[in-house]
Amino acid sequence: MKILRHKAFARLILAYLVSQAGSKIHRVALLVLIYLLTENALWVSLVLGVQLLGTVVFSPLLSAWADTQDRKALLVWSDLLRAPLVALIPLLGAKSLPFLLLLVLLIELLRDLHDPIQNAVVPDLVPQEEVDEANSLVLLADRLSEVLFVGAAGVLVAAVGPAFAFYLDAATYLASGLLLLGLPPLKPAHLPRAGFFARVKEGLGHLYRQPAIRRAVGTLFMAAAFGSVETALGVVLAIKWLGVGSAGFGLMEAAMALGAILGGLAMPKLLERVPRERLFLYGLFLFGLFEASVGLFPWFAWVVLAFFLGGFLNMTFIVPARSILQLNTPQEMRGRIFAAFSAVMNSAVLIGTMLGGALEGLIGAPMVFLLAGVMVSLAAGYTLLTGGIPAPQTPRQTEA
Repeated sequence: MKILRHKAFARLILAYLVSQAGSKIHRVALLVLIYLLTENALWVSLVLGVQLLGTVVFSPLLSAWADTQDRKALLVWSDLLRAPLVALIPLLGAKSLPFLLLLVLLIELLRDLHDPIQNAVVPDLVPQEEVDEANSLVLLADRLSEVLFVGAAGVLVAAVGPAFAFYLDAATYLASGLLLLGLPPLKPAHLPRAGFFARVKEGLGHLYRQPAIRRAVGTLFMAAAFGSVETALGVVLAIKWLGVGSAGFGLMEAAMALGAILGGLAMPKLLERVPRERLFLYGLFLFGLFEASVGLFPWFAWVVLAFFLGGFLNMTFIVPARSILQLNTPQEMRGRIFAAFSAVMNSAVLIGTMLGGALEGLIGAPMVFLLAGVMVSLAAGYTLLTGGIPAPQTPRQTEA
C-alpha cells in the first residue's frame, strides 16, 4: 500500500498491530481468569462494566489534558505503563478481586488515553488526500487482529493458562512503546487558553456545534443504539433460533470479520468513486437493510452471508466517520473529539445491547434484528433526505 511510504505512519501501524495482538489475547485471558476465580457471570459483567465506565466517564476528561501535551510522549508512555500493570494481573490481581478491578480500571484509563490520540495524529502523519486510506488501514489492522488472534487466544489460554497470556500481552505493550519512540514530535499546533473543564466542555460541544460532525455523529448514534443488538443477540440467534450452536456462531462472527477485511481493502477504490460523506450514509443505509434481512430470512446460510456483507458495509461508514471527525476538527482538539465520540458511541452500544436483551424475550431475536435494521436504515435515510453531511469547506495542511 502506498500509504506506508510515510515512515512515521508505517511505524504507527506496526506498533498498533503489535499491541493489538496482545490486547486480543488479554481480553480472552481476562474473562477466562475472572470466571475461573469466581464461577460467577456477575463478576464478568462487573469487569466489563468497569471498562465501559473508563471510556464513557473518564476518556473526555483525560483527553482535555492530553490535547495540551506532546502526543508522541503520551502514546509511548500509555503503552509502556500498561506493560507492568498487565503483568501484575496474574501476580497480584488473581489473589485479590478488588485489586484486580483496580488494575483493570487503570489499564482501561491508559487505553482511553492512547486510542483517541492514535486516531487524532493520523492527519499529522499523512497528507490530507490520503487520510481516508490511512484510516482504512488502521481499521483493517484491527479487523485482521480479530481474525488472527482472538481464536488463537482461546487456544493459547486453554493450553498454557491465563498467566502466560498476560505476560505475552505485557511484552507486546513494551514492544509497541519502543516502536512509537521513533515517531516525530506531535505537539499541539496551538495551546488552548481555556481552563481544564472549559476544554472538556469545548470538546463535547464541538460534536454538536460543527455541522458535519453533528449530523454524522447524530446519525451514527441513532444507528448504533439500534444496530448494535447483534452484540448481545448474535449468539442467541445462532443457538436458540438457528440451532447451529457455538460453532455456527463462530462462523457468523468470522464471516463478519472477513467482510470487514475485504471492505477495508476496497475502501480506497470506493472513495475514488463516491465522496466520503455520501459513502458514509449509503453504507449505513445498506447495513441496516442486511441486518433487517437476518430477521426476515433466519436461515443459517443467509445469515452467514448477511453477516459477511454487514462486515464489509461496516467499513464503508466507520472509515468515513473517522475522516469526517479528523478533517472538521482543529489539530489541537482532535484528541478531545475522538474521546467524546468514543464516549457517545459506547453509550449508544450499551443502549442497543440492553434493548436487544430486553426485547428478545418478548418478540424473539429474528424480529429484533428486523426492527433494528429498519431503524438503522431510517436513520441514514433521514439524514440523506435532509441535506446529507457537508464536506469540509477549507483543506487542512498536514505533514507528510
